[in-house]
This record gives sequence, structure tokens and C-alpha cells, in this order.
Amino acid sequence: MLYFRDEEKRRLKSFSERGHTRAMAVYGRRRTGKTALMLDYLAGDGKGTAIYYQCASFDYQTCLSDFIAVLTAALGENTILRSLNSFRDVFSYLSDTGKAAGKVIVIDEFPYLAKKDENAVVEFQWIIDHALKKMKLILLGSNLSFMKKQLNDSASPLYGRFDEILRIRPFSFTQVHALFPAFEDAVSVYAQTGGVAQYVMFFLDYASVKAATEQLFLDRNGRLLQEAPNLLMQELREITTYTSLLRAMGSGEKDAGKLASRCGMDSRNVFSYLRKLMDLEIVSAVENPLSGKKTGQRYRISDSFFRFHYALIEPNISMITELGKDAGPYLLNEQYSEFLGFVYEDIIRSSCFEYARKGILPFMPRTVGKWWGNIQEDGLWHESEVDVVAYDDHSIVLGECKYRSKAVGIAELDALKRKTAFIPVKGRAVYYLLAGKSGFTQSLEALEDERVILLNQA
Repeated sequence: MLYFRDEEKRRLKSFSERGHTRAMAVYGRRRTGKTALMLDYLAGDGKGTAIYYQCASFDYQTCLSDFIAVLTAALGENTILRSLNSFRDVFSYLSDTGKAAGKVIVIDEFPYLAKKDENAVVEFQWIIDHALKKMKLILLGSNLSFMKKQLNDSASPLYGRFDEILRIRPFSFTQVHALFPAFEDAVSVYAQTGGVAQYVMFFLDYASVKAATEQLFLDRNGRLLQEAPNLLMQELREITTYTSLLRAMGSGEKDAGKLASRCGMDSRNVFSYLRKLMDLEIVSAVENPLSGKKTGQRYRISDSFFRFHYALIEPNISMITELGKDAGPYLLNEQYSEFLGFVYEDIIRSSCFEYARKGILPFMPRTVGKWWGNIQEDGLWHESEVDVVAYDDHSIVLGECKYRSKAVGIAELDALKRKTAFIPVKGRAVYYLLAGKSGFTQSLEALEDERVILLNQA
């Protein structure tokens, strides 16, 4: 069953029906359900109007031969088609003869065809510009770096050629929660999958989230045990250094210089590796809100699926290989609870705009992030963090998130307020947000202060 893709299907339907559109690009990271979306659409609204082909080889001639076979199966045997030697010739023939008039031609996994043959990209530029008179073309791609280059780099032959660009994203936490009504189950599934559609669907196959984790990640032959490094190998030529960086970030390291030192790299070289991981949207650079200093920039694994792997799975792969699911009690313990706490913070931060839209926050923020810096307590200075910082020009929300079994109380509110003196709020009206998995103490709930926002996600 296809979940949460109604808007994407509407976009496909609109593209197919509008008379002036010719080409569309559909892309997103692997396993987000692009092919499932397309096949579902073609079986419904697009039935009878499309010809679907999926590239299964990096070899140009193999792809061409397979594509022609798909065309002849859909349009009828044709000796002329079978004699053509390029995609350009095939599309020219279809355009000149009108044999595919009114059809939408879908080429899935386009990077397989074009990544190793730059001429193929130039060829499809010509096809879009000159050979789609009565046809439409949809190109799908999972190789994120390749597709982003074609769509966003003005030097790419395909830049600006698409009438529609549709990005297929992982499920949001809200969508995962709709599939897993128990809040803690939803957080665990989201933490382990990052909302990637195929992985979320795997969890639905098991009686419990715990059973799914044991079979998918802790079984020696688990379907997701080696998925993260396998994905890296599909995007990168050599993954050893990238793996070292991800393991260091998975252990909590955030500073570029310290990451380089941990990985035995020259600090000047680490940024090229970080940029590649950011381009793949596995890692993000985090700036300190309100500081205005890029020198305070930190790096983190922003893709929760990769973060779970390199924080908990990769460092313990020998134990998992030896013990299988019996490794569970040693892995899914306090460290895992701390990991879920970070994911909970992400969930709250990413929901701030929706909270504002619903009136839970008293204003619509322009920027949402977290703050870190030095504060003084009991006469001593130390670094501290504020989990949520959301602000516009006039107001700011400072928030703490507690993913624990103990209710949040006045003490946590007081601690948050003490940090305010060290945060450059710059004259903004300050509101305090407390989010707690286990709710709040009676004294905190009884507090009458319009500046305090209590958020019980569970």
C-alpha cells in the first residue's frame, strides 16, 4: 500500500494532463518510494497513457536495447525501431512518426544510463529540446549527487530543461506516528529509519518495534544491518575515510578540526569530505543561532538512519555478528535512550513552524535551531546548550526537550531561565518551551505564565 503520497500523485497527474509541459524530473534518496509511487500512479490515473522503463545497467547499449524492447511491447513490433542506434534516434523516430503521440515515457534510474556516459546527458538535452512534440518524458533518479548536479548546476546540459521537478522525501515524524500510534514506538521507528519509506514499511511487518529492530539490524543477515555502508558505496568511490568521519560524528564529535584529528587527516582536507556528505544530505553544518559567527559551526549526522547506524550499529558490528539479536540488551540501553533523546529534539525543532501555524507558539519563527555557548553556574563557567531556539525579529522561544520517564518540573524551567542571561536575545520578547515525553509535574502545570509553553508530544 502507498502511504502519504497524494500530493505527489496529484503533481504527476497535473503534469501528464497539461498541454504545455514536456519533461519532468523525479528524484530523492534511495528507498523513499519513487518507483512505488510511479507504478501506483501508472496503475491508476496514468493507466494506458504511459510507457515505463527501468534502467538496469550502466552500459548504454544494453539500456538502449532494453528500452527498445519495452517500446515494441507497448507499441507493436517494429523493425525500424530495432535498427536504431541511440536514444536520440529512437525519440526522433517516435516524434516524426507520432507512434507514441499522447504517451508519457518514464525512464526510471536514469543515472544508471547517464552517470558513466556524459554524452547521454547531452543526448537527453537534445531530446527534451527537440523530440517531445507530442510526447512527455519523466526521468527518475535515486543517485542524489548525480540528480542534484543535473538539476541545480547551471553548467549541466539538463539544467533548466524540466517543466516540473518533484522531489520525493522521507516520511515526516507525523506521518510515521500515524502508522505507529504509540508515541515511543513512533520515535523509535523514526530514529532508526529516518522516515525512509521502505524501511518504515519493513517495521510494519513485525509484531513489535523491538522484534523489527532485532530482525532488521541485529540479525546477522538483517536487511538493514549493512544498508548504510551499501548506500555509501553506491554514491562514493571509496568509503573508508567517510566511514571514519561518520563514526566520529556518531560518537558525538562535532568540530571539524577534532574530526580531522580523530580520523588522522590534515585539517585542511576534512572539508572536502564533509562537503560531499552534506551534498548527499547525510551530514549538515549547524550554525549557532544569533551568534553570527561561522567559526562556531558544527557538523552532525542529520540523516537519522545513518546516525543510528554509525552511533550504535557500526561500532558494535563484531558483537552483532557474534551474538545476533542477543546483542540487543547491550545496545538498546542507556546509550540508545540518549540517542532517542537527540531524535526527540529534532522532532520538536522540525515541528516548530507547524506549532506556530496551530497557535501553540505565539508567533511564526523565521529561524529554528539550537544554541550553545558558555554559561556561568555556581561561579564556574562551562559550555551548555539550549535544545530549541526559534525566533523572528521581535520574539524568541527557548526550549528544552526531555525524553525520559520522569516528569518535567519547575527545576527544569528555572535552569532554562538561568541560561537566558547568556543568550544574545537582542531585546526580543522571551518565551520558554518545555517538551516532555512523560508530561509535567502538577506545580509546573499549575503555573500561570503566558511566557511558558508546555508541550507533551506523547
